Amino acid sequence: MLDKEKIVKIINEIDSLFIEDTRYPIFWNQLTQLLSEDEQETIDFLDSCNDENIINNISSIFDNISSNLQSNKFIKCLKRLEIKFPNLLLYPMIEAAVYSMET
Repeated sequence: MLDKEKIVKIINEIDSLFIEDTRYPIFWNQLTQLLSEDEQETIDFLDSCNDENIINNISSIFDNISSNLQSNKFIKCLKRLEIKFPNLLLYPMIEAAVYSMET
């Protein structure tokens, strides 16, 4: 089962880091692992998320998750997020996710 509380905790840790902090990759890897475990749970989590900050943070690893899941359903979910959160610049992240699936 997707540990939503752990995801939020990791994102809060990321938000507290300084720009040059070397721990970013550690947190990105943890998020990628959590969100790559179960395709449907990840999609359900993203679809139900109303927190722009969470989606903005996770968008940085859309390509990594996509590479792991290799799922058109995941890409469709990302496109729904782009519509749901028009103020976020998700298009480049979604394109990277599509490309990651193709390679």
